[in-house]
Amino acid sequence: MPVIEQEGRIRAVKGLPRRWGIKAYRELSAAKADSDRYAALSSMLDGLTDSPLPLDTTDAQIVLKAQQWAAECYRQADATSDKASIRRRCNYLVAKRGILPPTIDKFAPFFARVTDPAWWTKQLRAYCGRKFEHAAIRLGFVSKFAGAYASDETVKRRTEQVKRNRKILAATKMQNELDQQFTLAELAAKGNANKAIRRGELMVRMRGIEEIAIEAGDVGLFVTLTCPSKYHAVQWASGTTNPRYNGATPREAQAYLMQVWARVRAKLHRQACRPYGFRIAEPHHDGCPHWHLLLFVRPDQLATLEGAIREHGLAEDGDEPGADTQRVKFVRIDAAKGTAAGYIAKYVSKNIDAEHIADHDQQDGLTVGADLVGDEVIQASQRVEAWASTWGIRQFQGIGCPPITVWRELRRIDAARIEKAPQDVRQAWAAAQKVGEHQADFASYIKAQGGVNTGRHYRIGVALKETEIEGRYGLESGLRPCGIYAKRIPTAIYESNRYRWKRGGRIADRAFAWTRVNNCTPPHWVQFASEGEMPEEIDFVDWWESAEARRIGFEQEEIDAAIDKYRREAEQVRARTQWTKPLRGITTSTKEKDREFFGTF
Repeated sequence: MPVIEQEGRIRAVKGLPRRWGIKAYRELSAAKADSDRYAALSSMLDGLTDSPLPLDTTDAQIVLKAQQWAAECYRQADATSDKASIRRRCNYLVAKRGILPPTIDKFAPFFARVTDPAWWTKQLRAYCGRKFEHAAIRLGFVSKFAGAYASDETVKRRTEQVKRNRKILAATKMQNELDQQFTLAELAAKGNANKAIRRGELMVRMRGIEEIAIEAGDVGLFVTLTCPSKYHAVQWASGTTNPRYNGATPREAQAYLMQVWARVRAKLHRQACRPYGFRIAEPHHDGCPHWHLLLFVRPDQLATLEGAIREHGLAEDGDEPGADTQRVKFVRIDAAKGTAAGYIAKYVSKNIDAEHIADHDQQDGLTVGADLVGDEVIQASQRVEAWASTWGIRQFQGIGCPPITVWRELRRIDAARIEKAPQDVRQAWAAAQKVGEHQADFASYIKAQGGVNTGRHYRIGVALKETEIEGRYGLESGLRPCGIYAKRIPTAIYESNRYRWKRGGRIADRAFAWTRVNNCTPPHWVQFASEGEMPEEIDFVDWWESAEARRIGFEQEEIDAAIDKYRREAEQVRARTQWTKPLRGITTSTKEKDREFFGTF
């Protein structure tokens, strides 16, 4: 049963953010204690609050818990010297917190991860973020009436995380073997982390696919594919809870759409229909994903394509009201009204940075359609980015196109290295270059690769070689890209330019090698391992007053504000009066379960 707490005269369900807990308590109070609605609501609330960390856990609390649980795993080495036994103990402690243990065969990198607070912090942020957002969806705080695409709390948390990342990127200098120095912010601005570059590359790819279709005489079809009603938590028109909602997360809804598309492809393959194009996944107002697909096929196969998508898109709950008109929609591309790329340009921009939305809406008199919830586009782009980051959903994907990794590797290769290469390699290299006024040409790249829907028979592949890298968790080896090769001459490898970067400048004295910006604290287990001990517990205020907080880029004003905030929160918690209803069905305490588990080996 839910735990009820009271602050002043206001009662709320404990373990939820304040405004959520108040709403949940009011709904509980409105339902009769012996009714099915009360039992269902109580069960849902128990599921939301039954978590290793409460839903209202702050980021600083996650960091501290990560340190404590990393120390707990480290202490398992004191209990036994058997590596297999230590691995089982650590796997249990990790899984107990709702996290998947590392799937690494070697013991050293496995143990390095589970005893690293940075690893725990990253896993807990993902776990808590998804648990938190799923709770927001189930309680009705994600909708066009409350906060479209993602809850206000998640959007705010993501915005703060981006700010912290920017601060760390700007404060971190890297140096390569040529003694070139750049900040991480400067390096990130040169790649796909730069939203303008990412948007531009997607549009270049989309335009190239369209050029191939025009040359082949293929026609375009714009498809919108939506999940059944049971995947939607909130009704569109009223904003009330959907009685058909099955409790699925956006990741589960995305898996459903992927399964539908897999069946569509299988059917089309049997019918010798091979569409190609582009796919965008974006959220509905309640966070449930839906797809926009821009596909090209021969004119005589257009009806076949529509029939396969309609058949499998409506195979599940296809008889529910509105399914036939709302869940699968088709728009046949009319070249007289605008380019095929124009149909999808708005969705590409909206899901990245919302640039040039108005231009695309009115291009050649074509109106793609208003935003899903009618709000300002810049706000929508921020919410969509928070949604995709939280749920780990891939937003953009080519269909039936040559691999994009080869395209990016070609840009790393000097012209001198491919002078004697086969014609198709040189053609692909020239297509990928963007120098001065010369624009990249994705259509030429597709031709050099042998066309669309070629699969394993594409002419150029990524060359891999065994490489050892000194990473955060020691020396690791594996196959990594080193260039490209022509598949008809597999021994001829055209190596790409790669640099080995080392941390330099302001925070070069860290005790570990740099791998990537993960917004985490340094691994305390490294410094404590040499001393033979680990910290039992760290107070919030102690951490903010430590040198570590300053070392990761926080200003003194931020540290002082955080210390004051946590002290006020502690005083408020102590002042609250709490009522706790007894839990049912629990016969063994958590400590007894742990004792029983560890006693087995």
